[in-house]
Amino acid sequence: MRGYLAFPPPTYSASTPVLPLKVAEATSACATWGNRHDTGQPEDGGSAEQAMEGERRKRRDCERTLGERSEIEWVRAGGVLRDAFGRRDKGRTEQIRQDLKVQDVEREWTARWEAYEARWRAMQSSMAPIGFVEFPWPLRERVSSRDLSALTRGAVSDFLFESLAVRTNTTTRRERIRSSLLRWHPDKMSVVLGRVVPDDLELVREGIHVVFGILKALQDAERTG
Repeated sequence: MRGYLAFPPPTYSASTPVLPLKVAEATSACATWGNRHDTGQPEDGGSAEQAMEGERRKRRDCERTLGERSEIEWVRAGGVLRDAFGRRDKGRTEQIRQDLKVQDVEREWTARWEAYEARWRAMQSSMAPIGFVEFPWPLRERVSSRDLSALTRGAVSDFLFESLAVRTNTTTRRERIRSSLLRWHPDKMSVVLGRVVPDDLELVREGIHVVFGILKALQDAERTG
């Protein structure tokens, strides 16, 4: 169990987030959890002592998890941690702050990619007419005008690869490029193009070829790099 204490922010108001679970409360919660799960019966033919040790280990893991969660939520609320001796632990506090910043950025990257995937699914499952600005172009920001200038190699690659930097990601750059090439291949776009409004048809067709060309260039660069 960590020996950290929460040191409150310099100011407090009604809008300040609720304090996180305190260490003592975490210990109590895990003790209750352990009691609920302790049947008193050894598992897999083991001894009662082994069963008790298993429960103690689960309780320690529970306390550690809740304690770390308490630290994170307290720092997120603006608090400063103290170590086991009651001193301000600026290093640990700053470490958590930086990790929270990384998490926020990763959530933003993931949300953008998921929104892109959702737009593709919506387009493929609908029969409604679609225009150039509604098309799910592989860009961080949705286009706001009938203009191909936003479809640059830099803009497309930035969007395609940013979510790959998320720490839980398992997709490689080559896999992302390959799946995107299959999606954007002009020969597979005939059904979609049939639903594009007439005034935007040629512009969308040109945009598809631009994106596909960028993807091919990225694939070539990946192979030679």
